[in-house]
Amino acid sequence: MRPNLSRPATQWRWLFALWLVLGVLSVVYVCWDRQETLKAERRHLRQQTGMVHDNMARQLRAIHTVLGRLAEEPVPTADNTAERRRVNARLRAFGEALAGVRTLSMLDADGTLVASDRDELIGKNFAYRDYYRAARDATDPEALIVGAPFRAVLDGGWYLMLGRTMRADDGSFAGAVMATLDPEQFLTLLESVRYAPDMVAGLVHGDGVRFLLASEHPMPPGIDVGQPQTLFSRHRASGEAISELRGRLLPDKDATEYLAAMRTIQPPGLHMDRPFVTSAAREWDAVLAEWRAGAAVLAAAWLVLGALAAALLYVAQQRRRELRRHTRVLAEREAQLRARWRAVLQATSLGVWEWRGEGQPTYFSPGWKGLLGWGDDEIPDDGLDWRAWLHPDEREQVLAQMARHLRGDTQSYEATHRIRRKDGSWRWVLSRGRVLERDSQGRPTYFVGTFGDLPEQGEERARLDLLAAQVPGMLYQYQIDADGRNTFPYASAGALDVYGYTPEQLREDALPVFGRILPDDAQALKGSIEASAHSLQPWRHEYRVLLPERGERWLSGHARPQRLPSGALLWHGYIQDVTEAKQQALQLQETERLLKHLMSEMPLGLCMVDGSGRMYFRNRRFLDYFGYTEAEVATLQDWWRRAYPEPGYREQVARSWERAVAQAAQGNGEIEPQEYRTTARDGTERTMAIGGLAFGDHFLATFFDRTEQKAQSELLRKLAYVDSLTSVANRRHFDQALAAEWRRCRRSRKPLALVLFDIDHFKQYNDAYGHQAGDACLRAVAGALRSGLARSHDVVARYGGEEFVCLLPESDAAGALAKAEALCRAVQALGIAHRASSTAPVVTVSAGVAVLVPDGEHAPEDLLACADRHLYQAKVAGRNRAVDGACLLSNK
Repeated sequence: MRPNLSRPATQWRWLFALWLVLGVLSVVYVCWDRQETLKAERRHLRQQTGMVHDNMARQLRAIHTVLGRLAEEPVPTADNTAERRRVNARLRAFGEALAGVRTLSMLDADGTLVASDRDELIGKNFAYRDYYRAARDATDPEALIVGAPFRAVLDGGWYLMLGRTMRADDGSFAGAVMATLDPEQFLTLLESVRYAPDMVAGLVHGDGVRFLLASEHPMPPGIDVGQPQTLFSRHRASGEAISELRGRLLPDKDATEYLAAMRTIQPPGLHMDRPFVTSAAREWDAVLAEWRAGAAVLAAAWLVLGALAAALLYVAQQRRRELRRHTRVLAEREAQLRARWRAVLQATSLGVWEWRGEGQPTYFSPGWKGLLGWGDDEIPDDGLDWRAWLHPDEREQVLAQMARHLRGDTQSYEATHRIRRKDGSWRWVLSRGRVLERDSQGRPTYFVGTFGDLPEQGEERARLDLLAAQVPGMLYQYQIDADGRNTFPYASAGALDVYGYTPEQLREDALPVFGRILPDDAQALKGSIEASAHSLQPWRHEYRVLLPERGERWLSGHARPQRLPSGALLWHGYIQDVTEAKQQALQLQETERLLKHLMSEMPLGLCMVDGSGRMYFRNRRFLDYFGYTEAEVATLQDWWRRAYPEPGYREQVARSWERAVAQAAQGNGEIEPQEYRTTARDGTERTMAIGGLAFGDHFLATFFDRTEQKAQSELLRKLAYVDSLTSVANRRHFDQALAAEWRRCRRSRKPLALVLFDIDHFKQYNDAYGHQAGDACLRAVAGALRSGLARSHDVVARYGGEEFVCLLPESDAAGALAKAEALCRAVQALGIAHRASSTAPVVTVSAGVAVLVPDGEHAPEDLLACADRHLYQAKVAGRNRAVDGACLLSNK
């Protein structure tokens, strides 16, 4: 059973139900949006911890390698000054090479610092420090000792120590070599991963002591965050390397709640006795702030929508009640008027009938029935079909006229025809009528008509009217008397369609017709009538009239004048409505004009060529592009010769274009655009995408200028893949090139060589000469490296800071080492003065060479790591040389 939606109570229940359903859907959406917001934030935080982890792991490996080499050195004694000086020099060399290390020191078995790159620390005893005790008690000589953060005695700053144990020949503990991490370097790294003001990024020792924290509101280091229920303790307890948690950084219940991603940093192979834990966290309320605002807006919109819908329903119901009341009043008035109308119809002798639409009985007045010889009670209203009584010769015409009026094509219905009387005879009648009411779709719902006897007109006039009714338009006689009076002695029924007046109205006076003429056309119409009257030549003219309810219409008239004995002029003619044909003609003219204008003003070049090769149309943009006049480029052959002056390229373009036109002719006619290099009249070269449309043996060519687009693409490529300072490839370009060459060499089983360069003592160069001079030095070194690579597939890129890298595909170890040594000599040959260098008086570079044949057991990162290790060897060996693990470039 379907609910009655017209009842107000039912409408209110449905409205409330829909409102509740909308609320439920809103809640579901809000919950889904909250989960998506948290999911996206967890993904971002996880990515940031991954960046910190990868950077820290790289630096820890480098430090572990250096400490391992230093641990092999014998501990210098206090009386061996030369040995201590040598060790100090090595510590300083390694300290300058290692990023993120503040101090390198060597302690003897008693905890006394016997060598350091900072002279003020030599001689101090640090046996009381936890990091020294951890090194002394370590059993694994390969272990990397990670000391807890501590406050320094000299400057009060917080630092963290990494160390390796040193063993005597008998295996006993001989001391330790320690590296002090520079907090500023790692704090910069943590700051770089923060992407929101409320975000914090931290680094914590494995025992739970905070070392660094990057935050909008700085917090002191050294705080123990390893207490129960903190994010750190929950992460460590999980045993997972990566975890995503919600909680507090400190055990304080009033502390801010965070959404955090935490990651343990303990690279395999370093044997770290304690790990680091890095974290990236955002305040829980800040993460959900935007979501809460959106949820509040959605809730408010839901409430406002409910209130608005309720108000609209209330107003609609009030209007519906008022409409029902008004409809009842109108129905009562209509019933009264109908009763009066029936009384009038019964009292008149005129034949009147009324029809109230399909399915309703037709009412016929007593006068109508009497006109046909029937009594009032002899014919029931619902049993008469008057259409069956029409004469067969006129039936189709009468019904067609009636149908036109019912459709709304004419303002009224009028016909002269015969109808059968009771005794079987036929009687000529004048039938008239009009639709008085229509429904919302334009269908008639109330029609009133009359029948009038025509004994005075006779059969001949009736036949003439029937003949004229068959002709679309208006047959007429128009007369101008000697006194200037205008009349229509005869006008067919089409006058109602042409001028909106019945023939009877025009028979007495023709002036109303001229009132319908548009003022702009009235003078020309009057002049054409006067000219025909003067010359007695046929009259022809087109003009416009303004008809009620139909608007502006175009008429076309033809008539032949005749002078009467009385001196009057009588035209016999025909007028028809040609609005549709005139509008089509005008629209076609306007369309042609608009199309020509659009083609001329289109933002792309256009030209049209016929089957003989003649260029018969060029738009303005084509002329702007190329500047060739019609005389200079009259045919397609002229175009080939001037736009493509190089014979070889011209022949290539002609073949390509003819092939494209042939393919278009066989297909849908569309010529696929192709890029061509064209030459304008002033010699300017443009890159054009030329396509078009083939139709018959003609074609339309389109020209789209892609010169700027290609220039912009080249500029964007340069910005994306070229280092802006040195103009060599940047890190992104190098990473892509390395991956591509790795795959290619793996397929071909050819070696892939990589050389990593570092400018020696570049920090001291910047300090001595300034950063502008340092930038100039970087550009000069980059130029020397680029000039030294002869092969087109060799790549030189700026790797970072003062580091450069060269990629040498299909180069073996000997060839790569020779190329690296040559490049080192080329940089030294630049002769850039460097008074702060302890290696040479000019700028030099150190190089690490690595060669691998790519296979499934290695990755591109292994090649980079190998080159990095050899670069360190070159620096330790005294710089200004290339090292591939076996050969060194001597100083010169």
